[in-house]
Order: sequence, then structure tokens, then C-alpha cells
Amino acid sequence: MLKCDFCGAETDFVVRVVIDKDYDRLTVRHEKRYACRACSEKKEKERQERTKASVQKAK
Repeated sequence: MLKCDFCGAETDFVVRVVIDKDYDRLTVRHEKRYACRACSEKKEKERQERTKASVQKAK
């Protein structure tokens, strides 16, 4: 069993989640955190909302 680093739920499936602004996977080291499906979907939705707000702000 694996454990979600965000909600603590035990699960058979996790994905790596990067939540740092300006993430650069090639040159900057980041803490690895893993999320269950629900937390992964939540983080992805938050990322999309930030991206959308950023684009609208730039207009």
C-alpha cells in the first residue's frame, strides 16, 4: 500500500505532483511528493485555474 503525501490516504496508485511555481525539473531539485487520484485531480484543477488567471491577467 502507498500513502498520499497530501491527505494521508492509503492507496494502490499515486502520481508525482509538482506544486512549485516556476518549476524547472532539469536544473532545480524539488521535494518529491506523491498524491492519490483525488488529490492529483484537485492539484491539476488548481494549476489550470492559476494558468487561466495568469493568461487573463496578461491581457
